[in-house]
Amino acid sequence: MAIRNLVASKPLYWQDLPRVVIHDKHLAHCLQPGDVVIPSRGDYYKAWLFEGADESVFPVGQLNVISPGEGLDARYLVWYLNQKLTQAKVGLMLTGTGIKALTKTALLTLEVEVPPLSKQRQIAELDYTTQQIMAVRHRLNELDRDEIAYLTKQILQEGRGHA
Repeated sequence: MAIRNLVASKPLYWQDLPRVVIHDKHLAHCLQPGDVVIPSRGDYYKAWLFEGADESVFPVGQLNVISPGEGLDARYLVWYLNQKLTQAKVGLMLTGTGIKALTKTALLTLEVEVPPLSKQRQIAELDYTTQQIMAVRHRLNELDRDEIAYLTKQILQEGRGHA
């Protein structure tokens, strides 16, 4: 997985990632379910939750991986990191003049508001539902585009038969 996978305009499906061969000694660096991934370079710093996959997922390039401890719901952390106010704080932490960078050191200074776990889970569930709705809308848009492409192709083919 690379930054481009995280900042794409479509939902991220782990099974769609490219396959690479990883040496055994690097397998310990693969993502674990519950890890939160956030780019460390670029223009967008959207956090993503890794919920697990059938195969190992290895983060490539400039990605920060956060493994939340007890008392911090990973999905809540993703929601929190993606809030406009938090993103503004992240923006102030960036270094570099050309390509901006979010260093691990800077990320460690970010204070996270941590309500009781029950409230974190409520927020996380609402955010999950929102993400599911967005994924369904994206898929519907894809189907609409496919249908329009098919229909326009049919219209063009009909026109050729009568010309």
